[in-house]
Amino acid sequence: MRRFALIATLLALPMTAQAENPMCATSGDIVTAAVEARGAGIESPEAIEAISAGYTGDEARYQNAVQPLVDWVYSLSEEQLGDGVAEAYLAACLAQ
Repeated sequence: MRRFALIATLLALPMTAQAENPMCATSGDIVTAAVEARGAGIESPEAIEAISAGYTGDEARYQNAVQPLVDWVYSLSEEQLGDGVAEAYLAACLAQ
């Protein structure tokens, strides 16, 4: 139920709010990649390595966020894991 409330919150937020906090957008992308990796059967350490490798140059500062976000995604139960995870995370991030 809580996840649905977070998704509803996301839908109610103006799109400009996402532009105001690029960290939320990027961390949401990390969560999306972690969900996809887990769904593909990739183990957590490999997911961390693969996702981190995508953040180089100017985006290297986001590498420190990869492990905790991947760890969080991999800690979710199968029932909690679904298409709405990244959206719910983004909504919670933007609400801060």
